[in-house]
Amino acid sequence: MDRDVGFQFEIIYRDAHLLEIRISAWNRAFGGVADVYIGLDHLKEIEAILRGFPKNSLDVREVTFGAFGPKSVPGRRVSMRFYCADKSGHTNVDSTIESDYNEVNKVESVTLSLHIEAAAVDEFVKDVHRIGVEKTGTAYLKGAVDR
Repeated sequence: MDRDVGFQFEIIYRDAHLLEIRISAWNRAFGGVADVYIGLDHLKEIEAILRGFPKNSLDVREVTFGAFGPKSVPGRRVSMRFYCADKSGHTNVDSTIESDYNEVNKVESVTLSLHIEAAAVDEFVKDVHRIGVEKTGTAYLKGAVDR
């Protein structure tokens, strides 16, 4: 990942039916990378889910790429849960990044938490819109400096 702390979505492959996105995350203590396949409209859905976050201190938004669990379709998975950590509106994102299951039904995974600013989510939504339209490029969700 090019930047210090945050999430990076980079389109690494596209065809007429799908996109392959490399999702990288790093919070200075933990990190992970997963290449996930999504339908062409999935970025529009992510954009719609995250637009305007947070509306209030109880706002929670969740996005998922792939399905979790050993009976899921093979591939890597990423979940992101956006929420307010307190009534002051400090925002976080918790994420789980999981590899494919191997031949003995084992999986590698990382779960991390990252402080973010609401303005960073707004910029990320703009980036997601742009890469969804252009079907190329990178979207970045910048992590917040320690509070």
